[in-house]
Amino acid sequence: MNDKVLEEIINDIRELRDADFHVCPYDAWQEAGEPETTENTECSCEKFDLVIDKLRSLVSKDSIEHMG
Repeated sequence: MNDKVLEEIINDIRELRDADFHVCPYDAWQEAGEPETTENTECSCEKFDLVIDKLRSLVSKDSIEHMG
């Protein structure tokens, strides 16, 4: 797989993370005033970022994504 394809996949993941349908539980909890809750308020954005980091490790050192 070449860097261009990996960069496109990374961008697709960013778009999914930032899409309106993705509601981060942590952000929603903060917007509600950080009430007491037993629900999971872990940030789900970090899960997207972990996948991006794995893909970045595959791109060449000359790639813009590798530096980003």
